[in-house]
Amino acid sequence: MKMNKTHLLKLLSASAVFLCFSVYADAISELQQIFAKHTSMSAAFNQQVTKSNGEVVSSADGTLAIKKPDSLMMHTLSPDEQVLFTKGKDVYFYDPFINQVTIFDKKDLYTSPFLLLTSNRADIWNQYKVTKEAGVYRLVPKKKADIKELSLKFNGDDISSISISLMDGNINTYNLTGIKYTVENNAFSYSIPEDAQIDDERKSN
Repeated sequence: MKMNKTHLLKLLSASAVFLCFSVYADAISELQQIFAKHTSMSAAFNQQVTKSNGEVVSSADGTLAIKKPDSLMMHTLSPDEQVLFTKGKDVYFYDPFINQVTIFDKKDLYTSPFLLLTSNRADIWNQYKVTKEAGVYRLVPKKKADIKELSLKFNGDDISSISISLMDGNINTYNLTGIKYTVENNAFSYSIPEDAQIDDERKSN
């Protein structure tokens, strides 16, 4: 099964949010102040995909590690193992079940709405409406996109959940626990088997 960019970007949303370091509005300024306190983070996550009526479509558990500016390790452990991580200028997605790794150019993935969460460019931030309601930060694209809204909830300065509302009505929510702000470099290493099938989506290949 190939890993398309839309699927990958949905996975990246849960991690890219921690790499935000820009100030263009009051709500964004508050987010910047929270994120600026730490350069790395790790946590356990429970992911749930629900329909608009609240019906749970799928659930998964795993671990997440991030270090600014662009180191990411997202390791889903159950019900099926999957690994998403950055390496240099590339993003790797490995599925042990089919023993296949898909490789993307990181710069190509940043042409998505998630660029908002990793960029300090005013022209990117201006494409979104950012508000804070009842303690929840809401980021809405001004133009039609696959993502309808991204919502961030906090427990003090710790981010507790990330919800991605999609145009198809589904909501992808990551609940985080056990947050730590010291992450060793080896947390971002993963050895892919030499016999793994390679699906190279990089434009240079």
